[in-house]
Amino acid sequence: MSITSHDKPVLEVNNLSIVYSTRHTNVQAVRDVSFDIHRGETLGIVGESGCGKSTIAFALVGYLGANGHVSNGSIRFEGHQMVGRSDADLRDIRGNRVSVVYQDPMQALNPSMRIGDQMTQVMCYHNGHLSQKGARTRIIEMLERVHMPDPHAVIKRYPHQLSGGQTQRVIIALALLNNPSLLIMDEPTTALDVTVEATVLDLVNELKTEFNAGIIFITHNLGVVARVSDKLAVMYAGEIVEQGSARCLFKDPVHPYTRGLMRCVPRLGDRKGGKTLYHIRGYVPQANERSKDVCQFAPRCDYSWEACLEKRPDLNTLETDHSVRCFRANKAPIADEPDQVPEKQVPLGSFPFISEDNSILVQQDLKVTYRHDSGSIAEWLGLQEQQYVKAVDGVDITLKRNRTLGIVGESGCGKSSMAKAIVGLEPVRGGSIEFLGVDINQPAEKRNLETIREMQMVFQNPDSTLNPSYSVGRQIARSVALFKRVPKNQVKEEALRLLHAVRLGEIYYDRLPGQLSGGEKQRVSIARALASRPKLIICDEPVSALDVSVQSAVLKLLLEIQKSSGTSLIFIAHDLSVVRYFSDDVAVMYLGKVVEIGPADSIYQPPYHPYTEALLSAIPALDPDAEPSRYRLEGNLPSPLNPPKGCRFHTRCFRRNLASKKGHLCEQENPPWKDAGHGHRICCHISLDELKTSQLSSKD
Repeated sequence: MSITSHDKPVLEVNNLSIVYSTRHTNVQAVRDVSFDIHRGETLGIVGESGCGKSTIAFALVGYLGANGHVSNGSIRFEGHQMVGRSDADLRDIRGNRVSVVYQDPMQALNPSMRIGDQMTQVMCYHNGHLSQKGARTRIIEMLERVHMPDPHAVIKRYPHQLSGGQTQRVIIALALLNNPSLLIMDEPTTALDVTVEATVLDLVNELKTEFNAGIIFITHNLGVVARVSDKLAVMYAGEIVEQGSARCLFKDPVHPYTRGLMRCVPRLGDRKGGKTLYHIRGYVPQANERSKDVCQFAPRCDYSWEACLEKRPDLNTLETDHSVRCFRANKAPIADEPDQVPEKQVPLGSFPFISEDNSILVQQDLKVTYRHDSGSIAEWLGLQEQQYVKAVDGVDITLKRNRTLGIVGESGCGKSSMAKAIVGLEPVRGGSIEFLGVDINQPAEKRNLETIREMQMVFQNPDSTLNPSYSVGRQIARSVALFKRVPKNQVKEEALRLLHAVRLGEIYYDRLPGQLSGGEKQRVSIARALASRPKLIICDEPVSALDVSVQSAVLKLLLEIQKSSGTSLIFIAHDLSVVRYFSDDVAVMYLGKVVEIGPADSIYQPPYHPYTEALLSAIPALDPDAEPSRYRLEGNLPSPLNPPKGCRFHTRCFRRNLASKKGHLCEQENPPWKDAGHGHRICCHISLDELKTSQLSSKD
């Protein structure tokens, strides 16, 4: 929708400042923030964790808590002042004229109520005159509008019976039930697979046009805001540092922070050992560490000068609808050298050549299953056949020394189950695993110390692996002592060396995990994994929960470790851009099986498996003008309890018409492996020539 000058904004925020009262002092979390949103317009708000994005969202609906308040400025919604409104007034507005979609839909839904009952409750609260039948009709219509499959069945289910994408669609439908004027979406796709994320973003664009609502879209994913936003506000340390049209900011970012964020994100074509990822040093200062009279970004900025440490820059307008808070906005090198990268950010260069027969891990026909407890009386009495979840169902993988194997696929495809089986945390039900020429088909507790020492794992959530009661140095030292890589009198010295190796320092040795940021905790986890000087490290989604700036630093650290120590890596992720940048080889998994495997250079060029094509099509580009792919996966991942016969992907495949002339092969027979050359193999009934021709034509 085009916005004209005479349109009145649905939301106007002017010089908003937010303060939290603590035991010792008042802490300013947000300072002098101004923006407006019109109907049919989306404002994207981006920045690292701790920048104040969600605090603004809470302020808009009056959810700042007992110790938070607006200290200055105004919030005008539909022309009415929101600051100072009573709780009764705010309750009438929330969920009615203003709706919020949160990051975790499971926390927004009542686990003990059916979906239909929860949605009916919302409808009737704001529309007292509406009958139960009328509310139910409206609910079905809205679920259909957000493309929910079989809404009549969904309303009878509980939240835990829905997939992540389905629960997020329910939350969006709930938010739109009463035709709100403003929709606030706070990290609504962060926890979703890339395929589900793509469909949700398509949905957001559709709904913006149909419902003509103003949308605030908060995220740290720049590709996401590029797809959905009309305007963009970049926040740092509670302030807006750059603001303007999304096209303007993506095409010509000016503030060093905005430019740094964009350089932190790997593009799909970036290769391992080629262009290095930029990373922003340091971290976002906490609210009580910020000085009011200087540039907040100066300590992390590669272009700072004396003025930055003497006073605070104003938010100056460079041109129509583009403002920047920087002293050097119109001065070189910021304006004149848009592609400049500081000299210290050098490419890693090529990695050592590894011969074909130098394998460190050989896995053949691996099977991992889980016993499924239905809870039925018949099962309890032994009258019902026991069912098993086929998490990994016959997977062959070979990993070479000093190479990285990336494993991608949607949640539930078996990536993590396979990784846990390799390290001995899940029992192997079939097949074999050889590590360094030794059969390791046994649980971790039965493996010898030498095998455990040579294989370590880095998990997605470092909080779940670090003991909050012990200093990080002590936890690293314990691993050093356990694996006996150095004499006892050198344990602390080795722990300090490891802290330095992951770009921390001696000052971190005595710190508790609670005193560290998310990126620092993940570095500690990596340091602990390095304590045994392993030959193989398995990384299970190690950067998916991190800000892009921290993500780039962790990726670069892992690559440097691999290059210096010759460590082999298995890297599990759902972000194909990150996997492409980080990996030598890639395996694509779907419902317990590998459907494509080969060198990274080959995997990302046609021909590729239709499932790989869908994953690639779902990647959001850092370009507001980029046309989104028309290929989207429909339906949900089938149950691994009873996977489809034949090709497991045939129920969702948009290329099935190419195989239709061969009868019902896809539905009845397992697809054969086809050799695309150079170690690249695709498991599909469709010929490689047909796949390549159709995929190249779809790009035109």
